Amino acid sequence: MRAWKKTVLSLTLAAGVAVGGTAEAMTLDEEQQLDVLSAQNQIWEKNMSIEEAVAQDGKFAVTDLDHNGRMELLFTTTIGEEEFVETWGYEVNRTGSGASLLQFLNGSNTTQIGQSKVRMYFACQLLKRHYIFETARWGPSMEGGWARDGKLVGLCLEDGVIHQELLGHFFEAHEKRGLPPVEILYSDGKANLIDEEDYKNLAHNRYDGHHIFAVTIGWTPVTELAKAMGDQKKVREVFAKSYAEFREEELDEGPVH
Repeated sequence: MRAWKKTVLSLTLAAGVAVGGTAEAMTLDEEQQLDVLSAQNQIWEKNMSIEEAVAQDGKFAVTDLDHNGRMELLFTTTIGEEEFVETWGYEVNRTGSGASLLQFLNGSNTTQIGQSKVRMYFACQLLKRHYIFETARWGPSMEGGWARDGKLVGLCLEDGVIHQELLGHFFEAHEKRGLPPVEILYSDGKANLIDEEDYKNLAHNRYDGHHIFAVTIGWTPVTELAKAMGDQKKVREVFAKSYAEFREEELDEGPVH
C-alpha cells in the first residue's frame, strides 16, 4: 500500500488523456465527474492491491469536502496490530482530464477521518471548510507503562492541497493498555498547558464566527469496489451510491460565538 502511494504521482485516463494539462478549468456536472473517476480503473488495478485493501478493512467514499464542485475519491485502510489508519485520495482536476493525489492526515483507529460523520467549521467569509480531527497513537512510555499521544488538528482542503493546523495536543499515561489513564496532560497548539475544558473548546474558540456543520461521508467497504472491478458501469454505480450519501447539515442557526 505504501509503495502504491509513492508511485502514484500522476494519472492518465483509460482513453490516454494526460493529467495535469494546462487547459483552462471546465465546469463539470456530477455525471461527467463520475465518468472521470470510474474511467481511471488503473488507479486500483495497477497501483494498488484490492486484495490487500480488503484484508486491511479498506473503505472508499466519493465526496466534495472543499465544496469546490470537484469530486474527491477517498480511501482508508487499517493496518497493523495498533490499527493504524491510512487515508488518501484523489480530486478531479480543473480540466476534468483526470484526478490529482491527495495526502491526508493519518492516525490510530480513533481518528475521525474514517468515521461517517465529522465536525466541520465553515468560514463563510473565506469560503473555506475546516474539518476537525483528533488522532492518537499508542506506544511504550519511558516509565515502563504505555502512553497514548494525540493531537487535535484542523484540516482544510484547498485546490487539491491539504493544509493542517495543530490546535492542541494530549498525552495519556497508562499502566497497561485497556486500563483508564493514570494521568492526562493537555496543551494548546503552542504547547501551553491547559485544562480539559479548554482543550474541548479549542476548535470552537479557534473558529469563532464560523458556522458549524456535520458532514456525512458515505464510506463503503472496498469489497464492493472489488466486486465491480473490470466493469466501469458497475464501478460508476458504486461511486454514485457513495456520493449520494455525502451531505452537509448545519448544526446551528448562526455562526459560532
